[in-house]
Amino acid sequence: MGVPKFFRWMSERYPLCSQLITENRIPEFDNLYLDMNGIIHNCSHNNSDDAHFRISEEQIWLAIFNYVDHLFRKIKPRKTFFLAIDGVAPRAKMNQQRSRRFRTAKDAEDLKRRALAKGEDLPDEPPFDSNCITPGTEFMIKLTKELQYFINKKVSEDANWRGIDIILSGPEVPGEGEHKIMDFIRLSKAQPDYNPNTRHCLYGLDADLVMLGLLSHDPHFALLREEVVFGRQAQKAKKTLPNSTWSIFHSVDLQNFYLMHLSLLREYLDIEFQSLKETLTFEYDLERIIDDFILLALFVGNDFLPHLPNLHIAEGALSLMFNLYKLVLPVMGGYINDGGKVDMKKLEILLGRLAEKFESDLFESEMADANFLRGKQEQGFTEEELISRMERAKLDTGSRKKPNKKKLVITKRQQGILQQIKEFSLNRRGHEIPALHFPSHLKAGDRHFVETVATDLGLHYAVEYEGDGDTRHVYIDFPENEEGEEDETEDEEDLDARQRVLAKYEAAEVIEDVVTEEQRDLQESQRKEEIMHDWKVNYYGPKMNIDYDTKEQMDQLVRSYIEGIQWVLYYYYNGVASWGWFYPYHYAPMISDLKDLDRFSNLEFALGKPFKAYEQLMGVLPSLSRKLLPAAYRDLMTDPTSPIIDFYPTDFELDMNGKKQDWEAIVKIPFIDEERLLSAMKSREHRLTKDEASMERIGQNHRIYYDANLENTQDENGNGTLYPSPLPGVFPDIHNCLAKQVDYVLPSLDGGLKLRKTLLKETNVGISALAGFPTLHTIPHTGFLVHHNVNVFQQESKNESVVVNLQNMWEGMDTQEIAKRVVGKRLFVGYPFLQESFVQAVSDEKFKYEHTMRDRKRLVLRTPMPANEVDWWRKRSDRFEYMASKRFACIIGHVDVCVHVRLLKGMRRMDDGALLKDYDHPNQATILPLQTSVLKVENEDRRYIEQPSRPVEEDFPTKSDVFFLGAKFYGTLATVIGHAEDTVALKLLVPNDEPYLTEPTFGRDIISEHKTRWIPAYVVAKKIGVSSLALSKITSSLSVQMSPDKVNLGLNLKFEAKQQKVVGYTRKTNNVWEYSPKAVDLLIEYKKQFPDFFRQLDKQAQQGEIYQPKQFYPEAEAMKKMIEIKQWLKSKGIADLPRVALDVDRLDSEIVQQIEQEAIKYNEVWENLEFRRVIVKNIPRHVLLKPAHAPYKLQNQAFELGDRVVFAQDSGGVPLGLRGTVIGFEDKHVQVVFDQTFMGGTTMGGQCSPFRGMTVPAFSVINLSQPAFLKTAPRPMKPHRSNNQ
Repeated sequence: MGVPKFFRWMSERYPLCSQLITENRIPEFDNLYLDMNGIIHNCSHNNSDDAHFRISEEQIWLAIFNYVDHLFRKIKPRKTFFLAIDGVAPRAKMNQQRSRRFRTAKDAEDLKRRALAKGEDLPDEPPFDSNCITPGTEFMIKLTKELQYFINKKVSEDANWRGIDIILSGPEVPGEGEHKIMDFIRLSKAQPDYNPNTRHCLYGLDADLVMLGLLSHDPHFALLREEVVFGRQAQKAKKTLPNSTWSIFHSVDLQNFYLMHLSLLREYLDIEFQSLKETLTFEYDLERIIDDFILLALFVGNDFLPHLPNLHIAEGALSLMFNLYKLVLPVMGGYINDGGKVDMKKLEILLGRLAEKFESDLFESEMADANFLRGKQEQGFTEEELISRMERAKLDTGSRKKPNKKKLVITKRQQGILQQIKEFSLNRRGHEIPALHFPSHLKAGDRHFVETVATDLGLHYAVEYEGDGDTRHVYIDFPENEEGEEDETEDEEDLDARQRVLAKYEAAEVIEDVVTEEQRDLQESQRKEEIMHDWKVNYYGPKMNIDYDTKEQMDQLVRSYIEGIQWVLYYYYNGVASWGWFYPYHYAPMISDLKDLDRFSNLEFALGKPFKAYEQLMGVLPSLSRKLLPAAYRDLMTDPTSPIIDFYPTDFELDMNGKKQDWEAIVKIPFIDEERLLSAMKSREHRLTKDEASMERIGQNHRIYYDANLENTQDENGNGTLYPSPLPGVFPDIHNCLAKQVDYVLPSLDGGLKLRKTLLKETNVGISALAGFPTLHTIPHTGFLVHHNVNVFQQESKNESVVVNLQNMWEGMDTQEIAKRVVGKRLFVGYPFLQESFVQAVSDEKFKYEHTMRDRKRLVLRTPMPANEVDWWRKRSDRFEYMASKRFACIIGHVDVCVHVRLLKGMRRMDDGALLKDYDHPNQATILPLQTSVLKVENEDRRYIEQPSRPVEEDFPTKSDVFFLGAKFYGTLATVIGHAEDTVALKLLVPNDEPYLTEPTFGRDIISEHKTRWIPAYVVAKKIGVSSLALSKITSSLSVQMSPDKVNLGLNLKFEAKQQKVVGYTRKTNNVWEYSPKAVDLLIEYKKQFPDFFRQLDKQAQQGEIYQPKQFYPEAEAMKKMIEIKQWLKSKGIADLPRVALDVDRLDSEIVQQIEQEAIKYNEVWENLEFRRVIVKNIPRHVLLKPAHAPYKLQNQAFELGDRVVFAQDSGGVPLGLRGTVIGFEDKHVQVVFDQTFMGGTTMGGQCSPFRGMTVPAFSVINLSQPAFLKTAPRPMKPHRSNNQ
């Protein structure tokens, strides 16, 4: 099913399921699973339709490493990290893979052709062919080796990667990535020692992952995915990052991530189907309903079968299926899906009802002449008589005028409908409602009239089903663009076109609705059957080359589709049932033809074996990607005499088949004949080289883990186990590899074990769920399904949503009594994603209640709300109520009381080693509605439990690494060599040369030499001779329409809407934009190159947002000039200039490069210094920093540009102890260019050399230039209390 559409549907129907993850708001997970193919695609091509985009394999490997490490650092799994890459897929999936790869290659070729046609000069090197992301290619073979190297390096250097099992399943292991992960989960769950409360996090982009997560029946399960945006947000997202490799490397750092909590989705489904509790004659079982939910979703889309005709998610297909399921389940006597086994009799009942309710209406709406109608007209002819009369009128008119032109004839009722449509379509901007809805009693002929007029006007027509499917109505609205938002860019031509269409209908002959005198049910029924027969003939013949009247052909089609449904469920629940089975048609059968299904109750599949890697490549790749194959096979795709040349068409049909977006089209290419393919390949096998032949062998999973014994294998030179680089000269060897790598076999079902396909009894659910896994049940509530116009994606939803109505547990309680109960205590806020907080105050519309001390007693102090804050308080409270309802479909009720809380942000390590909770500063208190808070939770997060100090020997064991925070050697990495009376003895290596005991100041010195003289915009405008408005346009985004695309000819130096600037070029001070001298120089050069362009822009600066080329140059040369300007801008590297938020402080790249050069010189000297060993004894613990304690101790340091820092964590992307210089800071992060290169380093958007820069949390470095922890003597050790006092 379509990922964006399904995700949007889920998010709007169940709005609370997804949680934007932020620091300290991520649950603790046992296992993290990565479906790697999405990461590989993200890191190798930017989907930007840029024919100039190029990227090297080395850049791809680094981007993948960075992405994987980023996800790992976010989730921090405690037990298992499973990375799964797609191997050879079952034949059922290969059909979809084949269609996608043919389409991808064709699109790439078309993109290149269009660029050349525009006269663009493309790079000499070929672009990256994303079709190489297929098992068996040289690229994928390399990928496995690169990932093995990366994991070994991380285990050796990063403490967080130790103590867990890391499993890598590469492309040489057959199976799709997500299904290899599910094999691991289901087989692990079958083991007797399986923990039923295992916490799973699965990363991936496929909609199927929702189904796979649900069928695990483990509620502690969340899906991790990037933020999905639609409409204007999607357009903004595309423009946020420059169109270059910079976006590939840095998108993960700027990307928002969401967790979709399946614990909440399960509870939402319980609400969705709660009406069944009253109607079922058998036991209501949520787990079985979830299984049936998975089955129902298959019919609207999956990777293995086409969706049933015209069942589209965007048109309410899932809602219709659910409503019918609620209606028919009580009469079926049981559930349909039993752990992956379909009850065919029950399935047929559901499909039969679907055919009655959906397919019949579809049939009526598609019949252009509508010669039948099931119901009777309340007043007028039957539909047959009426249309017959209309046809005679058309013929009569035609005989008097042109013989081939029919005059339109409409009824009086349709005339009224036309007037409604006219008002809607021509007065769009005056409408507050997004659609024009028609009553449910509208007859079929009139529904068809609405559809016809809407289509002619370019409007979107849809049928919406409600309740049990009997109630339906039609509506029209304005069409959506590719991102799913209504396209509001209308011009005069659009309005003129609509006027012409409407004039045609207004000129139609209008006939009366005549009273019906007799019923003709039987005649109409017969007529309907005849026309429906013809309708099906016209569906199966042209689309599938099937004779509808030939029983054998129809039986085979129906059997194949039902086999497919059963195959998919077996695949989901048990694993591959057959490697060779596939659905051999491009389309699904009509719903009403899926009957007599009981004959398929005992379907059996032969397991067979997967294709070999080259066989899959030959089965899915187009001839345009033949270079990805061994030379032995390539000509089979292109030689006209090849026995399988017909498998590789260079031109093919794309059938939209009712879909709206190009990417949804059916790619009509021939299916692979396995016998012919393998026979043809057999004749070429002998041509394979020895290396090529070896690359096709099936491989093994790998388990990689930390082995402490390898710490003691160093030779006399200090070198340990060597892991050689897979890319010498680019990636360094691992000289002291501490990882062990072995083949890994999944858990087995030996000893009579069976898969456990339901919720285990010992599982904690609801309010007993483990910490971090949200539940709706922490506050009593009711739920119901209704059209709520929820706004999740900056646009009101047209679909139904499950609304959660909270019961206010504090209702009726006096505010002062509430204050006595909660002020000064812990409170869990932010339903349903509860977060611990400390209550600082309580307020209502009149008073604020805080604690005060009087005579050593705590009292509640009531303070009147200042007059100027009363209105603010009320507006804010109303906003809470509105946003909960509008964004999350959560009715919290009127907000009468708010709590002022300090949110728990983490833990704080005290000087004596105690670990205490760290809440926000009192000045940063958050105000929230009381009714979304609870006093306690059943399971608290064990990561945030206060701990007393431990003996110094335990906190700082012998041979462990620490940082010394004493005055003389501040920030030096040391080794613990002993303990005495709660103190520590250290060994340090320090330089003999005294000047090098203190940090250099070259960073600050260079910055002071390059003070930028910023020039206000009005001065710049005067200087270059243009108006302020023209300057504003040319320095931001300037759109010029070059059919069919728009090009941006602005310098993109400022972004008002996004509140962004370009480092070193622009800034905004007191709401005035200012420009640096080099920005002014760029403007002057631009104007000098294209003076006419600037002159015309200055004249027409106020004329709209989108310009035409002829507004700047004579039409004959305008297009050529636009291309010339575009190429000039590209030559200046405009797209690669780093954009940052206005409040970000960052150095210009030229200054950074100077700092980098000085750092290199300093490091060269440093590495040649002589060092001495220093023993320091009796060191108190408060002047030591253990790397693992950095997040708890280094939270309140101050930073300035040019400060020297040392990386102080033994986890993350930077080696422990590496020093560098601060070149920027933002929020709680600092940007550092380090003295030495390291594998995880980046260029930070081109600011420094490769492998040298990184943005890191401020708590991960010690500021050496501004020592925050200098201690001359130990403080007295006193008991510590939380900072909530």
